[in-house]
Amino acid sequence: MKKIFILLAIISFALVGCSQEPENQTSEPTITGEIVKIEDGKFLVESTTEKSLDGRPNAIWFTTEEIEPLKVGKIVSVWTDKIEDSYPGQARATKIEIKE
Repeated sequence: MKKIFILLAIISFALVGCSQEPENQTSEPTITGEIVKIEDGKFLVESTTEKSLDGRPNAIWFTTEEIEPLKVGKIVSVWTDKIEDSYPGQARATKIEIKE
């Protein structure tokens, strides 16, 4: 009986840990830069200040449902909670701020 209780407790903790959305979003944007391309419901932002180790600008493709107000050439700040490792990176935008 004790083994079953321990097993159920472990499974419960594992399920709770897996079901919660991580709250890694900070008050600072993930990237601030220029939108250089828009296609298929996603947009590419290249940082105007940060570069990768090989000298290329830091760049991330973002997916969003709010693509309408975005235009190539606009400067934006974008927040996300997770970036897939690649170049350019890939992420889901959780907040977008268009700079005027």
